Amino acid sequence: MVLVDVHVDPDLLVAYVPEENLLAPDGPNKGRFDHPYLSFLFYGIDAAGDFIPIKQLREKYNRPRHEVPPIDEDA
Repeated sequence: MVLVDVHVDPDLLVAYVPEENLLAPDGPNKGRFDHPYLSFLFYGIDAAGDFIPIKQLREKYNRPRHEVPPIDEDA
């Protein structure tokens, strides 16, 4: 199941997509992505532009908690 960008299709919020039809981009795609479920599934976006998943998503997909790297005050 994937979230559909509302700018691409405003009437379609969630879609089932066979894994073989998913393509990984050649490089990072940090463009605009709007969806009404973002605030329910993610805390926000980190400095690298990646979404920070909520606890339930981390547990479901066995992902570590997002940690902000400490600020190096000697630099």
